[in-house]
Amino acid sequence: MVTERLDTAVKNFQHVNQMVERYTRLSRAYVQLSERFHRLDVEHMTLKGQVIPLLRAVKVQQVRLQQVQAENQALQQALERQAAEHRQEIQNLTQIYEERLHNLSHHLDELKPLEHLFSLEVQEELSEAEAQMELVEATLEEIAEDSCPDLSEEEKRLLAAYHTDPEAFLGPFASPEPHL
Repeated sequence: MVTERLDTAVKNFQHVNQMVERYTRLSRAYVQLSERFHRLDVEHMTLKGQVIPLLRAVKVQQVRLQQVQAENQALQQALERQAAEHRQEIQNLTQIYEERLHNLSHHLDELKPLEHLFSLEVQEELSEAEAQMELVEATLEEIAEDSCPDLSEEEKRLLAAYHTDPEAFLGPFASPEPHL
């Protein structure tokens, strides 16, 4: 009987010992899991800290892109308006000069039969008028050659590239909706 009790006590002790070992292994596993979770949490917070400035920079660039697009559109509208005004002004000047040229030509035709009556002074005035006509023609040719004399060569090339193919020039920004 004592041996039976001793055997039972040994068995119970072994069972308790096994339970202690199991709880010890479980505790170690929990501690390792806790340490790994803590490292993961620290890494996650570090990543969040690094992502926030990146997100802020992206947002700033998006706002700046919208501003640049708005400025570009305003500049294009102003340029188109100025070009239209310039064309109208050139057309008006051309019409005025053509009328003046026509009137002068008509007067010259009327005066041709009386050429022998012209004095030297009148001949000089006629020469001056012809010089003015040439100046006007030269001015019109200069305007035709360079309709935007106030722009730099680079600005003229940009304007020509835009007028040649606006969609290709603007690329992905050609659509009315901004791409962010």
